[in-house]
Amino acid sequence: MENIAKRLNAYITAHPFDPGDSDCETVLDQLYQAYAESHESDPPEISEGFKELEEFLCALPLEDNNAVFNLCCRLCSAYERKAFVDGLQYGSFLILELNRN
Repeated sequence: MENIAKRLNAYITAHPFDPGDSDCETVLDQLYQAYAESHESDPPEISEGFKELEEFLCALPLEDNNAVFNLCCRLCSAYERKAFVDGLQYGSFLILELNRN
């Protein structure tokens, strides 16, 4: 395993990250973008949650309904991105720690 890590490190050093024309600033941003684009559909619990949210929102005027729905979606997206990036960072840290011991 150590040999693989050394070869990977040598490759990364010799081939710096190039995001191309992407709006991504970091490798983590690039990974998240690929992850986010790979979703085909929401799991059932998320679909059911949006149906429940819509039941509450239908009592509001359309403009308020849209504002609350859009805010909810932005918060969900921000939390999803944070969880994805944090998970990668914590996982990477764990691997480094395990390899030190």
